[in-house]
Amino acid sequence: MKNSLIIVLPCLVSILLFEGCSDKILDEENIRAPVADQHFKTPSGFNDLVNSSYQFLRSYYGKEEGHMMTTLGTDIWGAGYGSVQSFNNYDGGMAPSQGFYWNVWSGFYQGIASCNTVIARAKDVQDISEADRNIRLGEAYFLRAMYYHVLVMHWGDVPLELEEVTEVKTMATRAPEEDVYAQIVSDLLMAEQLLPDSQSDYGRATKPAAQALLARVYLTTNQNAEAAAYAKMVIDNYNFSLLDDYAAIWDIDNERNSEVVWAVQYTRDERLNAGGNRSHLYFLMEYDFEPGLTLNISYGRSWVRYFPSRFFLDMLQSTRWKDSRYGKIWKEVWYANNPGTLLPNQQLGDTALVVVPYSVQQEVEDAKADKYTIFDIDRIYDGENPIGKKSRWPTLFEKHTDPLRSSNINIEGSRDWFVFRLAEMYLIAAEALMKQNLPEEGVPYINAVRKRAAWPGHEADMEITADQLTIDFILDERALELAGEMFRWPDLKRTGKLIERVKLYNPEARGNIREMHLVRPIPTNMIDRVTNKAEFKQNEGY
Repeated sequence: MKNSLIIVLPCLVSILLFEGCSDKILDEENIRAPVADQHFKTPSGFNDLVNSSYQFLRSYYGKEEGHMMTTLGTDIWGAGYGSVQSFNNYDGGMAPSQGFYWNVWSGFYQGIASCNTVIARAKDVQDISEADRNIRLGEAYFLRAMYYHVLVMHWGDVPLELEEVTEVKTMATRAPEEDVYAQIVSDLLMAEQLLPDSQSDYGRATKPAAQALLARVYLTTNQNAEAAAYAKMVIDNYNFSLLDDYAAIWDIDNERNSEVVWAVQYTRDERLNAGGNRSHLYFLMEYDFEPGLTLNISYGRSWVRYFPSRFFLDMLQSTRWKDSRYGKIWKEVWYANNPGTLLPNQQLGDTALVVVPYSVQQEVEDAKADKYTIFDIDRIYDGENPIGKKSRWPTLFEKHTDPLRSSNINIEGSRDWFVFRLAEMYLIAAEALMKQNLPEEGVPYINAVRKRAAWPGHEADMEITADQLTIDFILDERALELAGEMFRWPDLKRTGKLIERVKLYNPEARGNIREMHLVRPIPTNMIDRVTNKAEFKQNEGY
């Protein structure tokens, strides 16, 4: 098991805040608030309560819900196989009754309720030092801001609950988006004051994590001077550093590397893993349908949720000679591991499948047909339109592969989810400075990321000049650096580029996307639960 903050939601906390546990561990006579009241006054009980506040991040980060809401319906990814296509196409399948919305909404409001209880009860904890009390308070303020940032990003105006829940509530009011962002900033400034630079329990919130979220939030609200200042704090004031090798960031044996500012924790202990980090499932093709191949742990188990757009593959192809981020993260070759389906001139260990983002001459494909299968760009796309059965579209992105799973069919991954890493801070600084008409000051930050990504000897080729630093260039750079890390939909929305870029580069969505799609529908389950339905309005168009 990792030596880190492993988060267990105590049943007692669930009973108080979230209408009870599914397993009836306690009988009715023992389920009483006074028991919780006394427990939370002790250092161990207070710590349990704080720990429980982290749990709900796992309903979004590393889960299909979070990936679908941040990856699909963008310029660089399309929908693979299954019901996810509606999230990409902006069609009727994005109805308010869609369970993915409710899973995130309800999970995050439970997390907020837990944070509110920490904040309300901190003053009553006995036999605890003020330093420890303040650190745990800082964690609660940080986490509450985290939850609200995701909620307001997706839904716009949302209920702003800041008090401990002590009785049943049947009415809710949606606070204006600007009020929610103001509260997020207030919470983060408090967290910044209370949190230490680091914590011995890896995974707990820290001051640089709060500053990183402040940089991201200020960029979202176009407070660009503040965004640049906070990004620079994270870059300059701590021991973080960009790794020399982009591939090393994603080495599962190197998760706690110098580029990670803060991560949501997962573990190999399935009892504590909350369903696991399932990102490893979503960005792979069904390679096991090809001759000579079968499932194994190294190649992964594919659910074929996302595939790269033609626009994205062309971008990757055009820079691959100088930029290592394609070569180090995108898989091109699979080797035969299935004796039962070998091609006539193929042996175990030989090349079985090749996938490349460029055209291969037909005579070359024909000459290799008895040795291995080739998917070139012309077999994947007809112009910009995908060809063939969606479950077979080659998706070769392996940033999230997890070879430590217990079996080749196990879906519960143990990778930590990197919420903040240092490269993002460099890109925030570059963008925020550019937006202040200081591109010459922003260029060194984006060039630092680009030079790290260069193949040896091509560092100068990756550098740009101030006149090249535009919002479209930054969005392309963020695609190359941060693809698959749950940034794309938020990036396009906050820069005002979502509709424009979807219409340009997403052929399946361009005819459907409208202004209403800049926010998600309020989940039906929430609308059904409030008694003031006349005041609690659904987002327009849904």
